[in-house]
Amino acid sequence: MRILLVYPGHKFSTVDVACGYEKALRALGHDVKAFNYHNAIAFYAAALALWGEQNPDLRRGLDDVSIMASEHVVIDAVDFVPDVVLIVCGHALHRRAYDLIHRLCLPIALLLTESPYNDELQAKIIEKGHIAVAFANDKGSVPLLSKEGKRVVYLPHSYDAEIHRSRQASASFKTDVFFQGTLFPERRELFSPLQNSSYNVYIGGPDPDMPVEDEDDFEEMMSQIMDNREMAFYYAATKIAVNHHRTLNDKQQSVNGRAYSIGPRAYEIAACGAFQLCDDTRPELRDVFGESVATYHDGGDLAEKIDYYLTHEDERQMMAHDAYMRVQDCTFERRASDILIPALMEVI
Repeated sequence: MRILLVYPGHKFSTVDVACGYEKALRALGHDVKAFNYHNAIAFYAAALALWGEQNPDLRRGLDDVSIMASEHVVIDAVDFVPDVVLIVCGHALHRRAYDLIHRLCLPIALLLTESPYNDELQAKIIEKGHIAVAFANDKGSVPLLSKEGKRVVYLPHSYDAEIHRSRQASASFKTDVFFQGTLFPERRELFSPLQNSSYNVYIGGPDPDMPVEDEDDFEEMMSQIMDNREMAFYYAATKIAVNHHRTLNDKQQSVNGRAYSIGPRAYEIAACGAFQLCDDTRPELRDVFGESVATYHDGGDLAEKIDYYLTHEDERQMMAHDAYMRVQDCTFERRASDILIPALMEVI
């Protein structure tokens, strides 16, 4: 199958999903051409900024950057002639790109990454974007996104087996407790007491409430994002890897007002052979891991569980091994083989 894979438009977070599936699809023998949308955005942003300096009366805005960058995916489609265009995330891609790809009579598949937090927006993209099939990353979001006969398939999160794997712990990465991720207010509140703990605790990640007034502020925030490859070394070396899922606010929609499925961190921690201590908010956690992942309900419970499991090493190691065995079939390659490719074959 010839697949034009469209990257999300930025160089962090969901770009790992695009990278993982690009590698997996190639490994399965498919002919894949990647459209690095983030590079196109960077080019046109710089070009239009320079144009604006030289022609102040013809200054262009962010929408112009998005339109010009998005139009280039159509050029790649004409050159490559894919069987299907697979768009990852799709939030940043301009509506014009969806329309032009559709006019080429090419089926469009949308691999969503933001369920259930942005299901309302994602439902609009599915409705207006000529989407032949969409893949939702939360099982509870499928009914909402499937309205009006739209084909939506649940595609669980995955991990890259070359990055997230069991390895000998390196001394420079060893911690008692480790968490890396966006420090939303509820996470900062939860983890704040741990900072004064006697244990070796690492809590890191960007603060979404940090004021970003210029490029230096933006670079400072971006510097707090840890590369997935480095994070895998921390997972493999820590005694307890904490996994606290995002919570939904009043503007975010999901079935029964809550998320159902676990995020990628759950799979990545387990694949590294690490012991995982996770919040108890996602019903799918037990579906996947059974009793191999310990859970906590609130900050007090988290502190008690950390005390307990740091003094019960044999139990930690037994549970970590059980979790590791349970995710062996959850790689990008297996998800592509078992779910993604069969669904794409139906629309070409």
